[in-house]
Amino acid sequence: MKKIMPPSLPVFKRVRYLLFAGLLAFSGCTSLVLTPVDYSWLVESRLTTNSDGLIQGEPRSFQCNMKGLFLEEQGRDGQANWANRTVNIIRDREGYYYITSSGFKHVYVFKSSAGELVLINKVQISTGGMDSPYFNFRAEGIELNDSGQEFLLNKSGRIAGGSR
Repeated sequence: MKKIMPPSLPVFKRVRYLLFAGLLAFSGCTSLVLTPVDYSWLVESRLTTNSDGLIQGEPRSFQCNMKGLFLEEQGRDGQANWANRTVNIIRDREGYYYITSSGFKHVYVFKSSAGELVLINKVQISTGGMDSPYFNFRAEGIELNDSGQEFLLNKSGRIAGGSR
């Protein structure tokens, strides 16, 4: 005995298949957003540059060329003065990097972008250069300490702290 199907059934199956496939494809295109995210490093990283000006940290850290930073801070003198230097780096809750080094007058604030760090602020701390700067994470921002003075920073600049 041969089954006779109504002519509309194959069309119905095709439409049902297309609707199901479209629903699967659409549900796969939704984005996943995880919030809130806290990017902060509770402890600064102290990394030493090599003869090429590169720093490389632990697996939780990154590798970056610091030559441009030393040239920005020290001008032409920075060319010969980037090897074996300790660079202080910390990251805030929003993911901004704060970078400085002994002898620097500034703290540099960077945001990360596709394979690069982009300078967003250059915060003057000292007129003669810092002696032994170090960072601490604070709920209000990033704390910079140098020679007994404390400065509270955020991505926009200095929030509080002594003047030099």
